[in-house]
Amino acid sequence: MPRSAFLLVVLLTLTLLVGIEPCLAARPIDSLLPPTTKGFLSVPDAERLKEDFNATQMGQLVSDPEMKTFVEDLVQQIETKLGRTDSRLGLKPEDLQGVYGGELVLATIQPGGDAKQHALALIVDVTGKSDEAKQLLATVAGRMKDKKAQQSSKSVQGVALTLYAMPRQRGETQTEVAVYFLHGDFLVAVDHEGAAREILARVLDPKQKALKDDAAYQATMSRCRAAAGDAQPHVRWFVEPFGYVETLRASTGGRKKRGTDLLKVLANQGFSAIKGLGGYVEFSTGEHELLHRTSIYAPPINSSGEPYNMAARMLKFPNSEALAPPAWMPHQATNYLTLHWKMQEAFEYSQTLVDEVAGAPVFEDIMDSLKSDPNGPRVDIRQGLVKHLGERMVFFSDYRLPISTTSERWLLALEVKNPAIVQATLDKAMKADPGAKSRVIGKYTVWEIIEDQAPAEVEELDIAGAGFGEFEAEEEDDGERPLLTHAAFTVGFGQLLVASHVDYIEEVVNRGASQQTLASTKDFVMVDHALTKIGAGQDAVRYFTRTDKEYHTTYELIKTGKMPESETLLGSVLNRVFGPDEKGVLREQQIRGDKMPDYEKVRVYLGPAGLFVQSEDNGWFVAGCLLKKPADGLEAAGPIVSRRGDERR
Repeated sequence: MPRSAFLLVVLLTLTLLVGIEPCLAARPIDSLLPPTTKGFLSVPDAERLKEDFNATQMGQLVSDPEMKTFVEDLVQQIETKLGRTDSRLGLKPEDLQGVYGGELVLATIQPGGDAKQHALALIVDVTGKSDEAKQLLATVAGRMKDKKAQQSSKSVQGVALTLYAMPRQRGETQTEVAVYFLHGDFLVAVDHEGAAREILARVLDPKQKALKDDAAYQATMSRCRAAAGDAQPHVRWFVEPFGYVETLRASTGGRKKRGTDLLKVLANQGFSAIKGLGGYVEFSTGEHELLHRTSIYAPPINSSGEPYNMAARMLKFPNSEALAPPAWMPHQATNYLTLHWKMQEAFEYSQTLVDEVAGAPVFEDIMDSLKSDPNGPRVDIRQGLVKHLGERMVFFSDYRLPISTTSERWLLALEVKNPAIVQATLDKAMKADPGAKSRVIGKYTVWEIIEDQAPAEVEELDIAGAGFGEFEAEEEDDGERPLLTHAAFTVGFGQLLVASHVDYIEEVVNRGASQQTLASTKDFVMVDHALTKIGAGQDAVRYFTRTDKEYHTTYELIKTGKMPESETLLGSVLNRVFGPDEKGVLREQQIRGDKMPDYEKVRVYLGPAGLFVQSEDNGWFVAGCLLKKPADGLEAAGPIVSRRGDERR
């Protein structure tokens, strides 16, 4: 799970963890959920989670009185946008205080395996808390009465189910039903009667097949358990990606967009080979603020040399020891990502994907047009570029002070084997583009493009974090800002360089050879050692970030009320998550930024972090950590000044 998304889920979870007493646990809840469970989030020991999270610098940050307004606003948005258990189950997070006796699970279910059905289930182990659980059910009954819900009861195998049929709202075609039952040590709330019956059947009969018997669930949990050893996770999670998106679509009335159905395309192109993702998360391990492990289960479907079919054959990420940041990269970078990928093969295997998205066999036509059309650039992409691609990509970013909506800059570098040929191909292609301008920076010819592009009519898959949020199935996208409106290109250091801003390429190519490297900075070395201790070595991906810098731009934009206008990568994601239903409409900022403290008070809580990805026979394994930030700081480098006089950190 991405670190940023997980922090949001943690903030919501912590609002529930008050007044809990440890008790003997009942059966694991994964034995109660049907095999059609598509999303699973488990807190095995809520009291331990609360105590250990509070011991971290993140916990101290959340508890800081000066952050109270910010945290309250953020939690409110999470509850509204990601959970919505109040509207679907008649429950609020604070209702569960004092009810926990053991494990808590939130799950998304596809009842009967029907793609048109969806269910949200909350299951709580109430061992030793039966009186509190009964009181909660009485509270729910009163709340449902106030909402004018119609109450009814059913007896299923001797267990009483209480059903609440909610009044239909304008535009609704189906009646929403919340089902509750309390049996033995379990309190169950589900917004689908069929799913409630499936859970009850497993409560009564432990021999029935359940989520715990699912091959993908078993594989991901076993892999994470093997890596964790004796350590006990604070949170466990699992998602079956394709089924999960189907349930989210169903929860909003089905797919509503016109254009390409990307979910169907990905399945057709072999990506359904990814059967599941699951992970463990730990807080305050002694060495780490946060330690996470994730297994992506994608067993080969062929016995031949190609494990997957169609475009999924692109998923070749060889492990390598070549992971160190390049010397030409600025050591002050906010973050650093390196990826090893069979790029030449991936280009060819993308053909079927491109053709299906386009709805016609256009891939080869495009290649031929680029090569032969007298009105085109007359470049042979295969011979002039693809043939010379290596197997390593590098990405890094930083930002300019003072912070604005366009402060963030990034650069992508693709390894090439014959830089001269690639530069010639780039020059020829750009000369044919009327929107491209060239400039000479030192010995490099740099091309810059600034233009607005209409977004393609292709559906965007929005898979929420482990809180199992709603899938935004709005109408056709018609006015959203394009992802990339300006870029710069050149070839240097044996790389094809693509940057968000031409001045970033300028700083990189003018960088002196004697300057400090990222690999020698204290925080990078600390993270590198920590990753090695948890299993890094021969990796396909390595990532490093300075979280105090990564969140700086987003924080300042929220503080000044400009977050809805943000063009940062993280800001764009948050705007999509918390944005309005109407496309092309600038959202109104919900968080009261004027009450937030100065960022220097926040920065001291945010340490460096990193992760690695390893390719394995049955998929990929991901592990990473967030480290504590020492009081004396870590980064050896201070701010620098560009030739234009802009201070940069």
